[in-house]
Amino acid sequence: MTPSRKDLNFRGDLQAEIMAAVWKLGEAKVEDVRNAQPARRRSAYNTIQTVMNRLVERGLLARERRGHAYLYTARYEEGDYLARAISDRLADASADARKVALANLVGELDSSELDEIALYASRVKRARKRT
Repeated sequence: MTPSRKDLNFRGDLQAEIMAAVWKLGEAKVEDVRNAQPARRRSAYNTIQTVMNRLVERGLLARERRGHAYLYTARYEEGDYLARAISDRLADASADARKVALANLVGELDSSELDEIALYASRVKRARKRT
């Protein structure tokens, strides 16, 4: 199931925090996600479970029964999710706005990341010339 554009956006800090925990852990039970939160602001078990189930319904997490608990995994790698979310955001923008946004993002990269992006851009250009 591919999430719709509206489903790609997190609907609050807790959803973003839960996704970050699942990406970091690779797979997680509700209690694993709770334990990843700072103790001073740890959410209730039922709150985390409800939010994780909503993320399953939206197609961002997958859930599998393991014993008495569910094990959750991200349906998309973090980088793939980010690329898709950024692409969706840029899709409705003007060409000028897209260029400015991308230039700002690229401007924040360090030298080695810039080198990787340059290599990737060259590969994309060559591939497009072949088609």
